[in-house]
Amino acid sequence: MQAALNVAAVLTRICDWAARIAAVLLVVLVAVIMYDVIGRKFFDTSSFVLQDLEWHIHGVIAMFAFGYAYTRDAHVRIDVLAHRMNPRFRLWLELWVVVLLVIPFFAIIVWYGYEFAERAFVRGEGANGGRGLPHRWVIKSVIPVAGLVTIAGCAAVVLRILAVLRRPDLVETPFIERGLWKR
Repeated sequence: MQAALNVAAVLTRICDWAARIAAVLLVVLVAVIMYDVIGRKFFDTSSFVLQDLEWHIHGVIAMFAFGYAYTRDAHVRIDVLAHRMNPRFRLWLELWVVVLLVIPFFAIIVWYGYEFAERAFVRGEGANGGRGLPHRWVIKSVIPVAGLVTIAGCAAVVLRILAVLRRPDLVETPFIERGLWKR
């Protein structure tokens, strides 16, 4: 079981690094938006490239945070019935839902996301009308990468759920409680 927890720790680190990239990009996004707004309001220098860049950075931030959010149990849940369930049953339910629904869903996203990005690369896709950012494949490549990061986070939680169910002396909860920048 300790080996499974070590694998879960490595998978969680992958999610942590993706979330750190997203955190740094959040600062970059704020700077780009401020530059765009100040330029548009005071200097009449609106740019389609900046607006595309804002959307692209925002997309990377959102997609890279999925796996991290799941490892921290910080994602959106609808727990209408959960408070009535036995904690052990909830863990088993979480495990089977992740294994049978969530991971296959993100595997499909990775599969088709790769094709989506590859097609954009082969066609040399750019912004509509040629006024925004070129190389649309770059942002489309984030889709399969983020899907893999999310699968890593899901696999880490599944391994920790198994540890909680089989060896509760090793781990109390399948979710990480520490912050992004702390070990």
